Parts: sequence; structure tokens; C-alpha cells
Amino acid sequence: MLDCDGHLYMDPEVMAEVVGAAGSSWIIDHLRRFVGSEQDRQLRARARDDVWGVKGISAWGSSDVAGRLAAMDAMGVRRQLVFPNTVLRELRTQSPEALASCRRYNDFALDFHRRSGGRARVVCQLNMSQPDWALAELARVIEAGAPGVLLPCAQPPGGTSPANPVWDPLWRAFEESGTPALLHIGAGGLASGEDDDPMFPPREYADAPSLRAIFPLRPGGEEQFGPFYIVVAHLAAEVYLTCLVMGGVFDRFPTLRFGVIEFGASWLGPLAERLDRHASLLTKIGANLPLSPSEYLRRNVRVTPQWTEPLDVLIERHGLHECYVFSTDYPHIEGGRHPVPSFGEMARRVRPGYVEELFVSNGELLLG
Repeated sequence: MLDCDGHLYMDPEVMAEVVGAAGSSWIIDHLRRFVGSEQDRQLRARARDDVWGVKGISAWGSSDVAGRLAAMDAMGVRRQLVFPNTVLRELRTQSPEALASCRRYNDFALDFHRRSGGRARVVCQLNMSQPDWALAELARVIEAGAPGVLLPCAQPPGGTSPANPVWDPLWRAFEESGTPALLHIGAGGLASGEDDDPMFPPREYADAPSLRAIFPLRPGGEEQFGPFYIVVAHLAAEVYLTCLVMGGVFDRFPTLRFGVIEFGASWLGPLAERLDRHASLLTKIGANLPLSPSEYLRRNVRVTPQWTEPLDVLIERHGLHECYVFSTDYPHIEGGRHPVPSFGEMARRVRPGYVEELFVSNGELLLG
């Protein structure tokens, strides 16, 4: 199987060194309290025998190469995209400290990726607050072998649209190198983040007693989603993706690989329908794209459904079967204990052979 979403934990002192003055919010403090606790020791003691059940930093291979490869073998995963487990302030905020932290994280990620032999494909990240810096850092990590690069989507990059020609050198670098460009939940901000940390939609919408983040004591510490955030987090990615499609980025760069990870997938079909409908109106004034928006999505974009979403129903309603890819979210708790049988059952209801597409061939756009 190709797993398009996993996560890399770090020892809290290592994470503190990596994020530095960029700010860590609450996750480092949580991990300092949790690591070595009785709960942590008990979980680690059974992690190898319960690879799907033990989550967070206590999980098998949460933070070390040998353990991660062994856990992947136990799960039946050949290659895995692995995302940061910081709160991503270094990705989203505009400051010299954030840029320095982003670069330090990239060095950490590249080293882990190399030591895994390329199986644990730990993605780098790119702060886009300053176009010149972003382009230089992208060139550096691509040259160093980055298997993917995470982009921010909490606010317009560099104060403009991602479809603005100022960013065409960035998309050209992604395309020419074959490196996937990626959005991941959290890249659009966290409702539980600090006031100076950008979020789309603005976190003030969650400022109600019944909507504030909950679950602060869960094993991962960072999954403080609550009843609001997880339902609206995809909006940042949806707006970003709309800019790329309608702004002609996938037309100018036809082999650009783009992944939208852990935002779920229920939003994708309705978005494709709206874009197609609007594009058909634009043809009447001569502003049409060579392909329909849904064709660009099928060709260039991959998304990770959540195991709780009725994937077979989504495909029956909207098509786009090429876009959906398998993920475990390992070792985050949202990945569940039974993602393989859950997704497998839904895939078999789509049609014979779709199991192979969902678990392997669709993910090749992002994982080779």
C-alpha cells in the first residue's frame, strides 16, 4: 500500500530546538509532561503488538527511523508521506525566526527521509511570506532530495494569490523536479492556536463555549479539534485549490503534482461541480480554460478521504475516482484502528479493481 498521510513526532527537546523562537504554542509543553509518564510507558510497552491501536508519540516508530520502517512493514505500507508534527507556526507566520525554524525543520526532515531509504518520505515545508526566500529554499530542498513540500494556506502567500505569475517560478520548480506540492490540515491554521497565528477561516468564529477546542489530554496532544475546527478546516484548502484551477496554474504547468491531505474528501465533488458550472459560463465571454476544472482535478490533484466518509457514495455522486488516495494518518488518533478494512470495503463497493487504485495506483502521483 501507498500511504499518503503519516506523521513524524520529535522528542520535545529536539522539537524545541527546531522551532526555536518561532513559537511552539502548547505542543512542546504537552509532550514534556507526557513523555516518560506512566501512561506513555504503558502505551509503549504494547505498541509493537497493537500497531493500529497505540497512537501519539508512544506509537511504534513515532520518532525513530527503524521503528517507523518496522511499523510500516507491520501495516503493509511500502511508502508513506510523513508530515510535521509541530504546530506549524514556522510555516505560517512572517518573521525571521519563522524562516530560520522552517529551514531547520527541513534539514531534520531530509535527514530522516535519507535514513529511511526513501520509504518514509518526510516532507519539507515552505514558508511563503517572502517570495525570494521561498524560491531559494524550495530550490535548496529539491536539490537535497525533498520527497514533497508542504505549503501554507492560512492567508494569501506573499500577500497575493498562489495563481499570481510571481509564483510561476515556484510551480515550475515543482513541475520540473516532479516534487509534489502539498497542503495538509493545520497549514491553514489551528483554532487552538495563538491570536497572532493566522487562520482561515478566522478563529474568532470558534469563540463560543460550545465550539472551543476540546480533548486536550488525548495521547497526541495536538489533536484539539473540538466540534468546529474539523468541519471548516477544508475551506482554506478549497480556496487555495480554486485559485490554482481557475487561475490557470494547472494549465500552465500540466504535470504539476498536488496533494490535499487530511482535510477529508466530501468537499471535493461539490467544488468540482461548482467550478465546472462557472467555467461553462466563462466560455461565453471567451475566458475559458482548455480543460474543464474537474479534468484538472482528476489529472493533477489527490485528496485523502477520512475513513468515516462514505467514499463509495461520493464517487457514485461526483465521480473523480482518480483523486482519492489511501492514508493511515499514523500515528494520529484520527486514523482509526481499522482504516484498511474500512477503505477496502468501500472500494469494493465502487467496482472490481478499485481497491488497487485507491490503495496503490492513485497514490503514485504523490509517492512514485
